[in-house]
Amino acid sequence: MNASQNPDTMSVIIAVSNLASYFEAARHQQRRIQTATKGQRGWRKPTRGRIFNEVHFYLICWARIARLAKFIARRTRFRRAGFVLRRYLTDLEERREARDHLEHFEDRLPGGPKHGKLRVRGDLLNLLGDFLTYGGRKIDVGPKSLALLKAMVDEFRMALLFDCVEELHKADPNRLTLLLRRAAQDVHLARLTKQFQR
Repeated sequence: MNASQNPDTMSVIIAVSNLASYFEAARHQQRRIQTATKGQRGWRKPTRGRIFNEVHFYLICWARIARLAKFIARRTRFRRAGFVLRRYLTDLEERREARDHLEHFEDRLPGGPKHGKLRVRGDLLNLLGDFLTYGGRKIDVGPKSLALLKAMVDEFRMALLFDCVEELHKADPNRLTLLLRRAAQDVHLARLTKQFQR
């Protein structure tokens, strides 16, 4: 199948590439969050400024990954990819809601249209260690959350790979065999080239 001739295939390829790009952005943001929070561990007062900007973009990365993964799962209807997405849906949704809180923060301020919807009205936005709190909710935005995101992205990509191989096998087992042989030759050639360059 030629990706340039199949818009569905091309859209999935672009979405997978963007998913990887947003994961790298999340990794970068996690480093920025850690830098911004140095010396602030254990604060019990609301922090302001840069730290929440860093956390906001980190959560945007989570939200983008969730939307891209959902797009890929809908377009492909792959069984394994859908299963992985469902397994992580709660974690993805929690961070999407936290991103929404940051993007519409002014609505939650006293007198704002959504202030009354906060379970704990005085908890507008705080950072306690690695946890962002708002309205009585507590969301991990620290290194463990990045490890969770990495696990999700890795599992999702592996599921896509297995689903693709399965689909290729159903459609044309001979072509799959040829592609796997070619891939094995490319890997072997890359190893030889690397050894030769040393």
